[in-house]
Amino acid sequence: MSFPIIINSSNYVSNNTYRVELANVIDLSEFEVSVGQAYLYYSWYNISAALNNNKFQITFPTSGASVTTTITINDGAYNITDLNNVLQFWFISMGYYIVNDVTGYYTYYGAFQISPTGYSVQWITNPLPTSLPSGYTSGGMTFPGSANQHPQLTILSTNDFKDIIGYSAGTTYPIVPTNAGIQTTESTIPPNVSPISAIQMRLSCCYNPFSSNSTLIHVFSSQGVGIGESVNASPIQLQFVPCIGSHKTITLLFYDQMGRVLDLLDRNIVIKLIFRKKNGSINIQANEASN
Repeated sequence: MSFPIIINSSNYVSNNTYRVELANVIDLSEFEVSVGQAYLYYSWYNISAALNNNKFQITFPTSGASVTTTITINDGAYNITDLNNVLQFWFISMGYYIVNDVTGYYTYYGAFQISPTGYSVQWITNPLPTSLPSGYTSGGMTFPGSANQHPQLTILSTNDFKDIIGYSAGTTYPIVPTNAGIQTTESTIPPNVSPISAIQMRLSCCYNPFSSNSTLIHVFSSQGVGIGESVNASPIQLQFVPCIGSHKTITLLFYDQMGRVLDLLDRNIVIKLIFRKKNGSINIQANEASN
């Protein structure tokens, strides 16, 4: 005989916490529990202040000294195209661009791009002109007095943005600002645009004597699912975990693969828990003594 419990948005406590009130205080020590079915939306950030992967620096040549700015990315779900849009928005806010008077086409002097042939992110820069080209309007920028000056990207050693694009911490690209022609830098390590590779579900009444993470009940990934789409996190087969103690409430929590709190933005989830009576003792010492 099994006893199902449904957890949904009505049980929401905070972005990673859901709590169910039981009808009575129940001694769950004689029960074990499994996730039966689980559905939620892919609604967590891959770049955020909490993940400490949201900052990089740009040094931009001007008519005076070069200007170094730390760019802070707003918490969100980004791919490399999105990051390039963030960069372009910053260029526009600083006036670091020119516009073709006829076509209205904007020229920027740095860009993030997916490598068309390799598993890497490219940082591509163009040399700035020393004066405004004919037929263009400046966004407000001034131009360096020396030729072949490039904007430079610095990967901060205090921030994990390096992992997103696959660059080494504490490095600057191009290494020097003076270079003839277009400069292209490739990732030196595989980029990890989605640092949250798996989700842990933990249930407060669980007790796994084999693990220091004794309340772990289920692990799943969002592989193949886009941002905002539904994730079917149901297990292929039921995997029961022993329960312990008497409970009037049980709490379900979500964490990433590293044990960091998962900030679920969409509280609409449906989780079916299945409780059943234990089939046998889990007294490890007793079992070992009998062998």
